[in-house]
Amino acid sequence: MPAPLDVGTMLIASLALEDPNFRRTVVLVTKYSAAEGTLGLVINRPLGHRVRLHLSDDLRKLAGASELASDASAKLGNLFFQGGPVEPEYVFILHGLQEPIEGSTPVCPGVYFGGDLEALQPRLAVLPSGEPAVRFYLGYSGWKEGQLESEIDMGAWVLAEGSAELVFSAQPDQAWQRALYSLGGKYRVLSLIPEDPTVN
Repeated sequence: MPAPLDVGTMLIASLALEDPNFRRTVVLVTKYSAAEGTLGLVINRPLGHRVRLHLSDDLRKLAGASELASDASAKLGNLFFQGGPVEPEYVFILHGLQEPIEGSTPVCPGVYFGGDLEALQPRLAVLPSGEPAVRFYLGYSGWKEGQLESEIDMGAWVLAEGSAELVFSAQPDQAWQRALYSLGGKYRVLSLIPEDPTVN
């Protein structure tokens, strides 16, 4: 069943949503207020090698703070995502570290938002291999008061409970399909529709 709109809810773009900024995206809501609007981060648009095109001072600090891997460039690309079209020069953090960093706030089970960047930097050096429980997002997604609710009423978004497994997945390109599929029923059928209609 779809979830209520709140912090920690995942917004799954419906096939009716034509805005290219959000086509087949999954947005994790990090702030919600009926009176002030909604903020969230797109969790399934990794920057990959394009991260080098977006190096700000903050990103240089992160890149230089630790040896992220023997192939540091590749791992950086898997850690950095396009969070949304608003203020892409800013970096936002989601993490699921066992000990939350100072200043972070819980979003959904196993996922925290924000925190002290300087406190996080030394912990990057000891991230386990595999699927590190930290992601960085350039920019965010935002809706003014009542805007998102209106889009939901028009069928632009399907709501689901937040999932740490999806946020920190090593295969973020599958997050949209997996999120829809998990809702069952008609959503499971919709998740199987290929993005390219010529593919059977």
